[in-house]
Order: sequence, then structure tokens, then C-alpha cells
Amino acid sequence: MAIAAAILFFPPCPRAEIHESGHSAAQLELPRAKSDQRVFFVGVSLLAAAKTADALTTRHVLDLGGSENDPIFGRHPSVGRQIGTNAAVFAAQYALFYLTERNRHAWVRWTGRLWLGATITAHTRLAICNAGLTRASLSTCGNWGLR
Repeated sequence: MAIAAAILFFPPCPRAEIHESGHSAAQLELPRAKSDQRVFFVGVSLLAAAKTADALTTRHVLDLGGSENDPIFGRHPSVGRQIGTNAAVFAAQYALFYLTERNRHAWVRWTGRLWLGATITAHTRLAICNAGLTRASLSTCGNWGLR
């Protein structure tokens, strides 16, 4: 996971090529570097894994008699509602991250990466918390993060 995070937050920098006009390739056009595609793929994969782990452990807690704290799902969501809501939220997060990664401004791309990292962290922490709950001690994990 640390390697994937390193690839996500510290992609390799491509070398600048100087053309006959004396301008670098970046000044003439804005090509999409392979590292940007790798960042996108790793980010979306980590998001999908963290969101899936959170959903599965939440379902386990719900089956033990617990309740959901997120108002989007409701207190006791059905499996279908949980899957549908998670799929819709994932699609929106995917689209937002895609748009930030395609932006030509570095600050927009890095803001999107930081947001995605915080979202992945939140889902991971919630999945870990849910996995530690037992029938004898059903308690809340707290509101640690983002959807």
C-alpha cells in the first residue's frame, strides 16, 4: 500500500525535449504523460479497494444488528440500496478525480490527489474499525471521513 501511495503522490517527472524552435514540448502542447495515467489508475484502484472493504465490513456489522451512521444510506439499508448508493458515489468520485487529473493546472491535479488520498484513508479507517466490531460490543467508529 505504501508503494501504491508513493506512486500516487510522487509520480516520476518526464524529461523535457527541446524542439528545433527552442521551445520544450510542454510549451508547444500539453501531452498526457504516462505517469498521469498511472496516478489515475492507482488512485482509482485504491479507492475501489477501500470503498469495497468499507462496504463489506459495514454489511457485516449490519448483519450483526448494528446500524449505519451515514444518512445517505439510512439506518438499516438493504443490500441493494447499499450497493446502488456505493456505486453512484464511486462513479461521482471517479468522474471528479478524472476531471482533476485531466486539468492542465498542477494545483488542481494535486488538490484532486489530496482529496482522493483523504477519501481512501477515511474508507480504510472505517473498514478497519468495522472489522474490529463484535456482537458484544457494537459501537460506532465515529465520523472519520468522507463518503
